[in-house]
Amino acid sequence: MKIQIVGSGCTWTRELSTSYIINDEILFDVPQGSFKTLYLDYGFDKISTIVISHFHSDHFADLHIVLDYIFRHFPKRKLTILAPKGCAQRVQAMFRLFELSHLLPHLEEFVTFIECENGKKLKLGKYSFKCFKMLHGSLDSYGFLIDEGGNKVGFTGDTAMCNNLHKILKKAKVCFIDTAGVEVTQKHLCVGEVVGLAKEYPDCNLVKIHLSSYAMQELDYLGESYSRDGDVVIVE
Repeated sequence: MKIQIVGSGCTWTRELSTSYIINDEILFDVPQGSFKTLYLDYGFDKISTIVISHFHSDHFADLHIVLDYIFRHFPKRKLTILAPKGCAQRVQAMFRLFELSHLLPHLEEFVTFIECENGKKLKLGKYSFKCFKMLHGSLDSYGFLIDEGGNKVGFTGDTAMCNNLHKILKKAKVCFIDTAGVEVTQKHLCVGEVVGLAKEYPDCNLVKIHLSSYAMQELDYLGESYSRDGDVVIVE
């Protein structure tokens, strides 16, 4: 499995907010300002599935632009969007807000929305997905375990320490893990927690993602590696 890290940061950094492309086929999170990078550096030729972890702007805000582009340039493309409950209604509202109401028939005809639920399992093509409700304040936020031929990769989305995080780490070969903080909170993991989890789960390679500038400074001080925009991770 090839995971391209489109964006590695959180909102208050120079880095693009967290986003990935998996095997050129799955677009994972579409943060504000990501469309230009996706269009110029990656393209949408093979994208068939879009995963949205939650509805904060740094994970969702450019979805309407991505859909507009795909509808225009790949008019018969069938898409699946896996997202928390209410995604279809939110996208419809975005289309109306940004003068894209003419695209609503395309949304209804060519997009299948699948709503996340804790523990939900589904098969999309050659990929098996399992959804995990994470702890991100009071928000409906999800992590995922994606399995391609026995290669299991975890994506925590935005999360604090919770039982479902441990469930993902027990199964995944590689996990892209929220490392936004330097203090323990109920919204994000912090550097100290992630360093501890790496020791607790030595068989899972933790790729630190969704980084704040403070987290990067602490990781540099500790001599810990972390992801950068444009990095590619191969899982085999």
